[in-house]
Amino acid sequence: MARVSQTCNPLLAAGILGLAGCGGSGGAGVTAAPAPTPAALYGIALGNLQIAAALYQDSNRTPAGFYADPAPPGEAYVSTYHVRSSDVAAGVTTDYELCTDDWNQALSWSEAAAGTGTGYANLVNNSSTSHYFEFDRIGAGTPQVYVRQRVYLCSYLDRSDTVAGVSPGPAGTLNQRPISAAELGQLSEYLWRFTSWNNYGNAVLASEPDPVATGMTHSLVVAALVANGAAPGCDRIEVSAWQHAVDTTSGALTRTLTPLWSFNAQQSGNAAVSCGT
Repeated sequence: MARVSQTCNPLLAAGILGLAGCGGSGGAGVTAAPAPTPAALYGIALGNLQIAAALYQDSNRTPAGFYADPAPPGEAYVSTYHVRSSDVAAGVTTDYELCTDDWNQALSWSEAAAGTGTGYANLVNNSSTSHYFEFDRIGAGTPQVYVRQRVYLCSYLDRSDTVAGVSPGPAGTLNQRPISAAELGQLSEYLWRFTSWNNYGNAVLASEPDPVATGMTHSLVVAALVANGAAPGCDRIEVSAWQHAVDTTSGALTRTLTPLWSFNAQQSGNAAVSCGT
């Protein structure tokens, strides 16, 4: 009788808690190797309590080599954002990050956005990259805030189909060609900077091409602290994969959020200890 082979998906077999393995008989005297946990699949060497301690200390939110966007030298307070449809028109039905290849149009949107809020921010500099126009302003009030307004080039990225946040769904259209895994990874890391994860209690544990997804997909493995969400005195740590997939023909981007595992912890000095169940 011919032997029937089966394919095992290690991530599905591992499950959210990473406890189950890919079973099946491998013949007499052969033991199937246990499925890698989600942490192992994404190359994460930190244990759960090390992850929790990093979230409590807020010392470093990203791994080595992650996309950097340093503040201008000598500026103590810097705010960076992409101009949105709601910044330039009242009562819009959809709120998304704008794009144009026309510098004058971008400047017009920058001016409109600068006039909203508590006071007009004066334009002090402007620049451009292959990805966006930037307009730098000094905000009104004390302390003085250096504001970096950005407008995507449509020739790079069109986000008009994208709802703000990290929820699953469309993530825009990447118009740059050729489309490469490296470019998708850089875009994923850049977009992270404008999410709620770029704050205390959150960290990126890994950034790499997704090891189990089909097609060109990049994953950021993010850990988030959910304070007092389990038992008295316990916090919940939730680890998920934030994935951006791109259709290499059309450039259409899709984002998903896949829970990987979770655990309880609480802070103890500069460390973290287990608690609850």
